Amino acid sequence: TGLSNTKVKENIKNTYQYIKANEKTILNSQHSLSNFDISVQVTTVLGSNISTGIGSAVYMAVISSIYKKNLKPGLAVLGNISVGGAVEKSINLADKITMLSENGAKTTIVPMDNLPELANVPASVLGNTDVPFYSNNQMLMQKGILLE
Repeated sequence: TGLSNTKVKENIKNTYQYIKANEKTILNSQHSLSNFDISVQVTTVLGSNISTGIGSAVYMAVISSIYKKNLKPGLAVLGNISVGGAVEKSINLADKITMLSENGAKTTIVPMDNLPELANVPASVLGNTDVPFYSNNQMLMQKGILLE
């Protein structure tokens, strides 16, 4: 809920379908999607438009909620997870990381396919924001979970 963008809604549905189809490998025996009602609300911040590519953030939010794990403060997640589980790169990486950093992001997790574009991110931004990369859903969770 929160916006009418069809591509964003499709990203959310695809991510949910991926989790549901792979529930036995993603979730352990004590956790199940059937024990949860999942509702996702997307809100634009600072007038920015969300056009697509939020599947990885939705994945992280759902899994961390099910396992009751806290995420790192100031966390941003870029990229998308397809129905088949493939990690899709983020478009306009330098602009996104810059905008997120200027607005408080301390860590921005980015798909591995975006690695060549890191050279386009200003050094001042990289000095303020940690930019770890991920290539699958397990790495995504490892980079975003707050270790207690």
